Amino acid sequence: MNMILYKLFQDNPGLAGEVAKFCRTVPGYQTAEADFASQADQISRLVGPECYLPFEAAMNAQLAYEARAYYLFGLGLRRELLSALEPDDQSPICASTPTPTATARKKASTI
Repeated sequence: MNMILYKLFQDNPGLAGEVAKFCRTVPGYQTAEADFASQADQISRLVGPECYLPFEAAMNAQLAYEARAYYLFGLGLRRELLSALEPDDQSPICASTPTPTATARKKASTI
């Protein structure tokens, strides 16, 4: 049952492309994306990629948990169903992101 729910709500390989296409139509998104890229590049140059890249991966994993939780809550799903959506192997909610930090997991488990 868990894998059926996982496939239904999370294993959607076309989702990222559809979201990217939609975001390109949202006023201000491309400016915000360019501003973020500029700031990220500046920080990466200051602290070095060996420090910045793990930070960015951890931040993305944490944000993926939050975005998925907001999405699922927006569908009106309860916490019991959200926990059932987690695959038995305890892989991250958003399989395309790196394994989240302990802080991100703890935050996601309190949802």
